[in-house]
Amino acid sequence: MIAKRHLISISIAVIFSSQLVRADTLLDVYELAVKNDPQLQAAKASYRANIEAKNLSRAALLPQVTAQAFYQDTESESQRKGITTSNFGPATIIDQQSSTEVIDQKSSTDSETESYSVSLSQAIFDLPAWFTFQAGKKISEQAEAQLAYDQQQLIVRTAEAYFNVLRGRENLDASKAEERAAKRQLEQTQQRFDVGLIAITDVHEARAVFDGTVAQRLGFEGTLAIARENLSNLTGQVHNNLWSLKSDFPIVMPEPADRAKWVDFALANNKLLQVSNAGASSAYQSAQSKKMEHLPKIVGSFTANKDNLDGTTRFNPSSTFALPPDANSESEALRITLTMPLFTGGGISAGRRQAYEQYNAATYNAQATQRQVITDTRAQHIAVYTDVQIVKARSQNIISTRSALDATKAGYEVGTRNIVDVLEAQRRLYGAIRDYTNARYDYVLDVLKLKLNAGTLSPSDIIGLNKSLKRPKPVSLSNNS
Repeated sequence: MIAKRHLISISIAVIFSSQLVRADTLLDVYELAVKNDPQLQAAKASYRANIEAKNLSRAALLPQVTAQAFYQDTESESQRKGITTSNFGPATIIDQQSSTEVIDQKSSTDSETESYSVSLSQAIFDLPAWFTFQAGKKISEQAEAQLAYDQQQLIVRTAEAYFNVLRGRENLDASKAEERAAKRQLEQTQQRFDVGLIAITDVHEARAVFDGTVAQRLGFEGTLAIARENLSNLTGQVHNNLWSLKSDFPIVMPEPADRAKWVDFALANNKLLQVSNAGASSAYQSAQSKKMEHLPKIVGSFTANKDNLDGTTRFNPSSTFALPPDANSESEALRITLTMPLFTGGGISAGRRQAYEQYNAATYNAQATQRQVITDTRAQHIAVYTDVQIVKARSQNIISTRSALDATKAGYEVGTRNIVDVLEAQRRLYGAIRDYTNARYDYVLDVLKLKLNAGTLSPSDIIGLNKSLKRPKPVSLSNNS
């Protein structure tokens, strides 16, 4: 029996140790998200598609070479009026007697044709194509900036999903501790009531508080489960054992402290701003292209052709003048073509006006994006600055509420305070613990969002945060609550 229990203990220990080995760090989760997040994969596919805009628009400026070959087998029949001539008398007679006759003559032809041609054309003067190429380059730049922003966004989304799980787990732990304390308080109150020291009202008060903590704990369990699902949505895997944020994680002011410098960083590096600016530049080049549609275009071309025709023709009645349709030809042509639209029903003018209005819209959108970036950067800097102060205040609040709870309990023991005071002090303590937890994670995420707005966020920030994590504590076999 002892051996069996020992074996069970070893098995349980192996299970828990294996769970500990599989604990995921923030860096582990981020690497999985880079590989498996469908939103990032879609962004990469869009990037690969959009960077081809430069190559597509450049094609109109480069030589165009086309080769063509065909083989044709033709059978044809025709019928027409013909004249035949008949001669009489010896051939040595000068004045021969002859007669002519009009007949219906039929012919049939069977021929094979082989044709080969190569043509080369090159735009010599085509301003619309040139400005379209410039617009295509800006679209490719826009695609690069968009992908960079999507990659930075993944860092924020991963950290937010990861730390929301930690936030939910710590809030749940505090809620469970509050529930256990409320349960102990209820048991003690019941015992005091049983010996006649207090009234039944105190028991009801304690039970009401305990029931409230149970409902609160269930709510935190649901929040944690949802946070885990959101994290799994990024990686496609289940993460039930994450590393925790160290208690001594430094909560410091943003560096540099000057808010204006962060705004300068954002104006120079914010990826969304680069996307909108590139879009405005592309729209301007497109408008220029439409404007140049009124100008002439010059194209040079060279074409080489070779044709071979082989076949036979048969006449009925037969004719001595029948010849085969065989023919061979080769040709080379060099051409300079100038085209200029004179009137297109107003289409070119309408396209020009439309393109310039699209450029105006893109310009205003870029201005709106710039203002939003400035506002968001300032707001995030304020949020980080405030978070630092809040974390310090929340930490001090835990000390104060714990001291207040101890004092209230002591007063309750000597009869100067009632059970309601004790339960309220207890509620404030665990509320302070949860507020402190939330403030720490708000600070971490706000710092990342500030760097996102400034355009300086990179995987090195994930690596730095990862160093501030610690392994999760082993599960206690003596306390499964």
